[in-house]
Amino acid sequence: MTTSTTLKKSGISSLRAVGLRFRTAAMAKKRRLGTTIFMLLLALLAFGAFAPTFAPLPSLSSSRSNLATLNSVGDENKFEIADDMFWKDGKPFQIIGGDLHYFRVLPEYWEDRLLRAKALGLNTIQTYVPWNLHEPREGQLVFEGMADIFSFLNLCQKLDLLVMLRVGPYICAEWDFGGFPAWLLAIEPAVRLRSSDPAFVDLVERWWGILLPKIVSYAYKNGGPIIMVQLLYKQ
Repeated sequence: MTTSTTLKKSGISSLRAVGLRFRTAAMAKKRRLGTTIFMLLLALLAFGAFAPTFAPLPSLSSSRSNLATLNSVGDENKFEIADDMFWKDGKPFQIIGGDLHYFRVLPEYWEDRLLRAKALGLNTIQTYVPWNLHEPREGQLVFEGMADIFSFLNLCQKLDLLVMLRVGPYICAEWDFGGFPAWLLAIEPAVRLRSSDPAFVDLVERWWGILLPKIVSYAYKNGGPIIMVQLLYKQ
């Protein structure tokens, strides 16, 4: 092999190496660009998802028809929905809520947990009311200890936290039997739960007849923290 041939092959190898480096650099740059675009899109999606939480309330100019009524005398302790907005005491209100279930926290920690929720920026607490916690046996009512919903509501009011109460009777909530008392299964003839079965409806009316009179004084219009009550669950 002559010297010229060797130099020629060496030159070709060098050119190939340079070309490979350029292609590698170009591919790396392309990957970085793709990653940057992906992160920008992800950021935009995240902003779109969370922006409503921090968005300002709708302009009051579009709600003038309601202002005269909502700002009239007697609007204190008044919670309403009008013009696709929540109104509290005659003023627009944005609910920033989260779940904190009294029956999942020891009573001595309730205030601590509520304060932590408030520190996060929450102004509303959502909680279920498990029927089987308060009536584990037919006719045996329990409203003490972890079942002392009234002390929990009093704490919410003390800390200036509103409450959205979900009274079931079925609550799901990853709770035993969805909150239904087990003794419902022992009734003969069998009761068809979560249906229009008259026997089931009568049992629910009896339970609500016990529960609701006990919490009506905690309604916002009565000076309490409860602004909403949810019946049933996805039904």
